Amino acid sequence: MALLPIPKNSPDIGECIYCGSSKEPLRREHAVPYGLNGTWTLGRASCDRCANITHRFERDVLKSLLPHIRAVLAFQTRRPQRRPQSLPLTIESGRVQRELQVPFDDYPLYLPTPLLPPPGIVAGAPLTADLRMDLKFIHIAGPTFEVAAQRYPDAAFVGARLDFSPEEFARTLAKIAFCAAVYALGGVAALRSSPVRRAILGEDRFIGYWVGSWKGDPVNEPKGLHAMQVRASGTDIHVILRLFAQFGAPEYHVVLGPADPEFARSSAWPWK
Repeated sequence: MALLPIPKNSPDIGECIYCGSSKEPLRREHAVPYGLNGTWTLGRASCDRCANITHRFERDVLKSLLPHIRAVLAFQTRRPQRRPQSLPLTIESGRVQRELQVPFDDYPLYLPTPLLPPPGIVAGAPLTADLRMDLKFIHIAGPTFEVAAQRYPDAAFVGARLDFSPEEFARTLAKIAFCAAVYALGGVAALRSSPVRRAILGEDRFIGYWVGSWKGDPVNEPKGLHAMQVRASGTDIHVILRLFAQFGAPEYHVVLGPADPEFARSSAWPWK
């Protein structure tokens, strides 16, 4: 695979990168969600309908999977007045469950990182709407769960319960990767036939066929907050991305599919 770095300038697209509509108004699109301190933005790149779709699943992932990380690390938010000053720690004893509000310094902060199978198209797996997933937890700050549990010797469980959708997490990865490719290629012309567009919008339920964990040698260094690389194998476009890279989080692989044939034959195709 040949590598294509993502430029720092923000291109103006002039059409919705998901559905192709050029009807105004078109919104600015964050590649990495704003709530994860995303800095890469695409100008005039999302219509209202598609922006509402991507906003919903990104919001649900941030609220269900990463709220504690965002609060303790003081990620940017459009509602700073609602930023919590403590976090709920779940204590379970027998059938009794309670939540205690704990100051940030005393809270066992872990980064939950979903581990997925490789994309089905890479592994030769059949199409399926079921997305298998494991979770890896990386300790970031505060006491460990084991140390925190010593304060509650009668508790059977001390920690946090997560309830999130693996499919929505995979759609978030697909959306980030698709935006990265639009960035790197200077527009959406090469990606008009990408099947990932329909998967992002929820029109294709087989998100695991295009999105999964990266199984090769590391691509993005474990430094900086988020990192990603756009690659090509022939005319197939791939994105390898690493969210929370500085914490040693795993990498993900999004297959965007074959480039538009006319674009791949043109002088604009960067992989010669």
